Amino acid sequence: MFKRVAIIFIISTFLVGCWDERLYKNLSVVSLAGIEGQIGEMKGYYAYPTSPKDPTKYKVIEGEGISPRDVRNSADLKVEQTLDLSELGTILLSKEAAKNPIYDFLDVYFRNPENPISSKVALTDGSVKDFLDIGDDLPSDIGEYYLRFIESFERNSIFPKQSIQHICSLFFGKGMDPVLPFLKKVEKDRKPVVGGLALFNKQVFTGTILDPKESLLLVLLMDKKGESARFSYLWESKGKKSPITADVVTLTKRWNVEEKGLTATVRLKYKLKVNIEEFPPDHLHDSEKRIKLEKFLSKKVQKDIEKLLHKLQDAKSDPLGIGQDIRAFHPKLWDDNWGEKFAELTLKPDIKVSIVRTGILR
Repeated sequence: MFKRVAIIFIISTFLVGCWDERLYKNLSVVSLAGIEGQIGEMKGYYAYPTSPKDPTKYKVIEGEGISPRDVRNSADLKVEQTLDLSELGTILLSKEAAKNPIYDFLDVYFRNPENPISSKVALTDGSVKDFLDIGDDLPSDIGEYYLRFIESFERNSIFPKQSIQHICSLFFGKGMDPVLPFLKKVEKDRKPVVGGLALFNKQVFTGTILDPKESLLLVLLMDKKGESARFSYLWESKGKKSPITADVVTLTKRWNVEEKGLTATVRLKYKLKVNIEEFPPDHLHDSEKRIKLEKFLSKKVQKDIEKLLHKLQDAKSDPLGIGQDIRAFHPKLWDDNWGEKFAELTLKPDIKVSIVRTGILR
């Protein structure tokens, strides 16, 4: 009996194979996909490297159809090898297309197990096609270029760190709206420029875009700080203006919801501990001067965040997830049409900035 088992085990090791094997020689591996139009009349773009020795050389295939899957089928008819999206790094979506529910466009990428759920998603200002011709001096293939481009701004806290998995999961939940990186039209050198963050109400683009400074503050309020988060202001003393730049080291938050009938006051308390990276007047060892700077920074950040919160409410967009907290702990205030309810809340931020580091200079 033991000999039979041993023989079967030995033979089975020679029978093991790759049942799901796919040979790259038979595929065109797409690293970037673009979508524009609307369901019923769509265009899609697929970029893939054409040289195994030089991935910066790429080709763009266009497809047309009534849905993302139909568009891809159309594009497949124009290539000598089947398009493969298993290494898709970035999905670009035009802001015009995003005025429709964007899950209709992303479902085919999220549902298919062969597609990566780590892909980045961004909105473009104008046709996606304009963002596919970005010059020949790329350090990597175009999909990886956009992936690294977005990740660099995640590290600098301009964009929250997220992927198609995180974005689509918000669509199945309630009480928190997504935000997406917004890329402006290419300039003379044909490279993309960061426009900030695009605000959504559920799955639909609201038309409101936060600039990079507002985007950084939003990322801080979302408690999704990257490796660094720098903000700058002008400090005026004795008629002289001097720049001051602070980098957030740590952040703590505490929210308090006070019910008032059918609405509520939400107090958003944040404590920011910062490192001063730029301040020509120096002498930060002076406690009196440091206290003045802390009050100055607290007042400036507080004022900017108040403006930001008004902008979120005007857009009826809740990327902070206040609705999740309301739905869980204050169900009487919850409304399935949360955007309207969110706009009626009284949001009161309370920001305190503390200087804990001053660089190598005193």
